[in-house]
Amino acid sequence: MTPQEAIEAAELAEAETAYRLRFGREMFQAGREAAEADMAARWDRAARAVGAGPDRAELEGRRWGPGGRDHFADPRPGDYPGRLALEARAEAAEPEPELELELEAG
Repeated sequence: MTPQEAIEAAELAEAETAYRLRFGREMFQAGREAAEADMAARWDRAARAVGAGPDRAELEGRRWGPGGRDHFADPRPGDYPGRLALEARAEAAEPEPELELELEAG
């Protein structure tokens, strides 16, 4: 290989490397732009869905119940009243008849 051929081969390799680097940068940029456009479209759909939803007061009402946050822990209709309340209600409703036991003599 002559010195001139070695110089031409080095220039060719340098040109190929520069081409590959430029091509890689352009492909990266194209992919990035496509991803940004996709994210913008998804964000637009998500933002429209949120914007068309219920207002904050309705969301808070759903979250905390009819009394709001201050009355969240208050008892509600249908809640379990507890064992003592059930026993008191049963005693007040109707006392149980006492059973008479007879002893047989025998």
